[in-house]
Amino acid sequence: MLKIAFLGGLMKYDINGKVVDPIHGAGVITEISDQMVSGEICECVVIEIVVGKKRVMVPTESLLEAELRPVVSSEDLDEALSELFMEPDELPKDWRRRIEKLKDRVHSGEPREVAKAIRDIIARSVVNKMNPSEKRVLNEAINVFAGEVALVRNIRSDSARELIKRSAQQGVQQNIESNKSDQESDGVTGETESTESAKEASEPGKGSGAAKSRKKSSVKK
Repeated sequence: MLKIAFLGGLMKYDINGKVVDPIHGAGVITEISDQMVSGEICECVVIEIVVGKKRVMVPTESLLEAELRPVVSSEDLDEALSELFMEPDELPKDWRRRIEKLKDRVHSGEPREVAKAIRDIIARSVVNKMNPSEKRVLNEAINVFAGEVALVRNIRSDSARELIKRSAQQGVQQNIESNKSDQESDGVTGETESTESAKEASEPGKGSGAAKSRKKSSVKK
């Protein structure tokens, strides 16, 4: 077992430990051994990333900078998945700023932020066709999130990917239908108020008739 002290506690790295790399995603520690990195031998934590099956070697002296963390709890994962059903955030209109904001979320290392990026890209694609950069960020975000979902739920990575995409699409559709229902409700309320106002104006003693009565009263005075 390898232990590394950091601000807020002590991080333990065990063989078969489930961890998340903010850039590459979730994986399992396969070994802690000496490896050749940049022409030098150094002790590394070797991680097999779940999605893509690639190996990532993190020198133990760089673990703090790498910002590895354990996978989240089942409860925290459910909260992250629930973000896929929330109302989407408005993204910057400038595509460069939009991509930068989305990448920051994907590389934050926080599953809820990654889920928000997925949700917002898919929601925006309903009215605006995804450009190649958005497609790449979406694919990266789904892969990063799917790895953690697979490890926490103990399911295959492809099943995790399908769960995320299906949930995001359902969430976006539910929000569209909810907003449409709210707009129709507001329209009915507005029509009712207009009808009532017109009815009051046409009744004796109300509307213009009431105004005339008030005018006569003022003349008598």
